Amino acid sequence: MPTSPGPFNSGGSSSNPLLFILIVILGIGAVTFAILAVVAYGNASTATKTVNAQKETAAAKAKIEQKKADDFANTIANESPFRSYVAPVEYGSFEIKFPKNWSSFIDQEKSGKQIDLILNPDFVRRINATDELSAARVLLQETSAETFMAAFSSQIKRGALKQTDITVSGQHAYDLNGQFQDRRTTREVVIPVRDKVLVFINENNRYSTEFNQILAQSKIIP
Repeated sequence: MPTSPGPFNSGGSSSNPLLFILIVILGIGAVTFAILAVVAYGNASTATKTVNAQKETAAAKAKIEQKKADDFANTIANESPFRSYVAPVEYGSFEIKFPKNWSSFIDQEKSGKQIDLILNPDFVRRINATDELSAARVLLQETSAETFMAAFSSQIKRGALKQTDITVSGQHAYDLNGQFQDRRTTREVVIPVRDKVLVFINENNRYSTEFNQILAQSKIIP
């Protein structure tokens, strides 16, 4: 009597084990891929956190260093007996330092007398329409040094004014002393700056020492 075939004796019996193995391999691959993806995500997150932490640390350090620099600059500024006027870029960016407890007046024009800076202890006064004698006055005049100095040539020849050469902020200058025609000025220092002149004027010779300090500390860009 013939025996009926078993469940694994049919024509497709050899495919079932292969299918099972394939499913197992795919499952292992999927699990491995998922594990690797989780690990990669964790590494990426850790790296991002590390970079962000480093940026935050660097920013905090830079902020602390900047505060130290600002505090140091403020300390120096508070300890210094001087403060500064810095001309606009279009006028040459020159810097004039003067006693911080002095008063100042500044007039800026586009042409002609482009800068007129008056410096004086206490107040810059005008009495009965006449300006008080200034301790220091700084003018930026839109004219050549030759033209400006020509106005003093006759006084220099007569001996009313004495002209000497000096250096201010590393640049050649003309130092004039004597009897000026305006009967106000006692000393005038003329510095050629490109096609202009920068003029330092002392009217009140009580402050000649401070005038010399202002002159010595000036920074002029050629």
